[in-house]
Amino acid sequence: MEKFIIIILAIGLIIFIALYFSLRKNVSDIADRLDSINSTKTNAKILIGSANNLIKKLALAINNGLEEKLKVEAEYKRMDLELRQAIANISHDLRTPLTSIMGYIQLIEDDNLPEEEKKQYIDIVKKRSKALQMLISGFYDLSRLEAKEYKFEFKTLNLYNIICDITASYYNDFLNKGIDPALELEENIKLVISDENAVRRISSNLIQNMLKYSSKNMSVTLSQKDGYISNIFTNDAPDLKEEDVPHLFERFFTGDKTRTEKSTGLGLAITKQLVEQMGHEISASLKDKELSIEIKWLTSIKSDTKLN
Repeated sequence: MEKFIIIILAIGLIIFIALYFSLRKNVSDIADRLDSINSTKTNAKILIGSANNLIKKLALAINNGLEEKLKVEAEYKRMDLELRQAIANISHDLRTPLTSIMGYIQLIEDDNLPEEEKKQYIDIVKKRSKALQMLISGFYDLSRLEAKEYKFEFKTLNLYNIICDITASYYNDFLNKGIDPALELEENIKLVISDENAVRRISSNLIQNMLKYSSKNMSVTLSQKDGYISNIFTNDAPDLKEEDVPHLFERFFTGDKTRTEKSTGLGLAITKQLVEQMGHEISASLKDKELSIEIKWLTSIKSDTKLN
């Protein structure tokens, strides 16, 4: 009996030692594999053929950690690229009007310059300075919106009156483009809860966007729907590609790949932020070479909306 117990204990000890060294080897293999993955920066995972549940659980936890690490690295690269691109775009957008202003100032300083030409150049400098001021204000407003620091003053608004007023203010711009915009505005629509200055800026941004890129067709519609008011701004966009549409509301995005003075890419980004932070919806679509930007002004009052 005593020998039998000794034999059992010996067998148990052998099994324990075997399991110990097997476990140690598996852990060592995992450590070596993890070192290899980290040193080569690959997307590989830990592969373990062991039947031990603890080893499988360890490998799964490590693989989950590796996946999270890859996600964090990818997000960091995306943000770093976006930041560098934003800095480059801001530098370009500021440098262009500044270079122009400095050039005209040098011309104005010429004592032999006729007085009439000097006045013309001074007017140009004033206009470029105003444009530069608006550009800097756009950067500032976008940063406030993205940081959720923009303050709204909510009250009931009649969209029909506001859109008629804003559209009329661009009458001369439409004439200069040789375009007679098609307006289909329902007069008897529900009131909405929004900030009037923000609504006016949204409408202005969208009309300015149409004027920049349209050559023949523009339309603005306003109609009552079930639960919201549809407000659509449509213009011909022969150079816009379908793959560009999802990016239209991104900051600094512009269909003009050369980034000329035609657009800075801020207008639509600010518009989207204003619309959504007031609790409404905005979307863009391209059909038959025509771009349509629709705002769904929700008519229901949100619980956190404060009326003045």
